[in-house]
Amino acid sequence: MSRPGERSLHLKLALALMGALAVIAVSGASAADFNHDDGPCFETPGEGLLGRCPTGYVGVKYEIQIVSEEGSGCEPYDYFELVNSTLPPGLSLTRDGVISGVPTVAGFTRFWLWDRDLTFAQGGPDWCQREDKSEREFSIYIDPGLAIENESLKGATIGQSYSETLTAKQVVNLNPPTGSAVQATWSVESGALPPGITLSTAGVLSGTPTTESPFTFVVRALSGSTSDTKTMTLTVRQPLSVKSPFGPPRPPSAEVGIRLAKSFTATGGSGTYAWSLTSGALPAGVVLNGTQGTIAGMPQAPGAFAFGVTATDSDGRVTTSAAALTVAPRLTIKTVRLKSAKVATAYKAKLATAGGVQPTKWSIVRGKLAPGLKLSPTTGTISGTPRQSGGFRVTLGARDALGAKSQKSLVLLVTN
Repeated sequence: MSRPGERSLHLKLALALMGALAVIAVSGASAADFNHDDGPCFETPGEGLLGRCPTGYVGVKYEIQIVSEEGSGCEPYDYFELVNSTLPPGLSLTRDGVISGVPTVAGFTRFWLWDRDLTFAQGGPDWCQREDKSEREFSIYIDPGLAIENESLKGATIGQSYSETLTAKQVVNLNPPTGSAVQATWSVESGALPPGITLSTAGVLSGTPTTESPFTFVVRALSGSTSDTKTMTLTVRQPLSVKSPFGPPRPPSAEVGIRLAKSFTATGGSGTYAWSLTSGALPAGVVLNGTQGTIAGMPQAPGAFAFGVTATDSDGRVTTSAAALTVAPRLTIKTVRLKSAKVATAYKAKLATAGGVQPTKWSIVRGKLAPGLKLSPTTGTISGTPRQSGGFRVTLGARDALGAKSQKSLVLLVTN
């Protein structure tokens, strides 16, 4: 590779004698030079002028130190500089000759470095008056790295079978992460798996855990000459269970137009619970709160509704509760007229309702019954022996178990 005018005829003669170094000679001084015998980068067979540095891997920290030839130039008063070229992406060079960083792209990179004397004017010793330098070409192979793909592990449950497969990929680029799946040999490098759980060499965590706790351990994946480790936590909890606020589908437990609010509760597992409707349907006007597990709303139509509600904890444990809800029609007083009564004759008439949720309580909202008659608040029966004739207008009220109300004005005719 040709270089600028620094490579003089004198340089060519020096290369012929030394076979490996590119030296720029200046009359009266000897420039700092690269140490190719003890340095990390060695001559490349067939290309004596090209220093081959240790191979790096994408995503793996890389660090080497370029060194000067002892006793050359103003060494150790010298510094290194990258010239007219670039290092592999992710790596950088310090003035002390340290090439370090985390490679981000696989590939082969050739680059030129200057080893420059630090002159007296630049802070060097007084016997270094000239800014002399040597140059040499280096190369670094960056091979694909290995990366464990699993960011976390799903939770496990005591007494329940567990299986989770660890996977790794060969990474050729970190920005964005690019690579393909690759087979690896897996092992636990440190820490302990939950009792009852094992890790196979194929990367399968499996078994039936017996102890509740978070277990933290380090797994290692090995593929060829590349490897990766990752700290992982497998949380084992008690089985997750859900208690439904709804009983059998009958008798009705909800009513059209009356606000409904009932909550599912969960125990076991870990963390918070996420709730979802996984089967069936809720009444129109009623919804499930996904964070609180509450069924709430105002039903808009009567009917029987069967549905399944699923709780999922923070570690991914899942359990489902089957539920049924019967929505009754809105409460109404069904009686449209009262039979006539006679003075001094025993009388009995039972009021009737439609819809609503039992039990129902009755009351007289306005007006009065004929003297001698009374209304039972529990049965809705008007009974007694009237003592006075006439027409008696009365407004009757019914209230059911959910608080729904209905009123109706009726006339009781009492004759002699």
